[in-house]
Amino acid sequence: MGTAPVLFRCPCCGHRTLESPSTLALCPVCWWEDDGQEDADASEVRNTVNGELSLNDARMHYSQCGAAHPRFLPYVRKPEVSEQ
Repeated sequence: MGTAPVLFRCPCCGHRTLESPSTLALCPVCWWEDDGQEDADASEVRNTVNGELSLNDARMHYSQCGAAHPRFLPYVRKPEVSEQ
């Protein structure tokens, strides 16, 4: 029986869903696309893969509705216990 891979925390929701950081992977829990934005520039809107969202905006949305933006609600899922 193999060991589970070590997953990295999503910068938006904080759950361990990413196989590696800053690879443009979509977090299935909040639907943030990990473009490498971190706390140091979290208030900036990069206008890249996450459109008009800054990381701070996405975090606020996640705390309010469970997705990086309300329009992503149809795509997100609850975090698994192992992702906490």
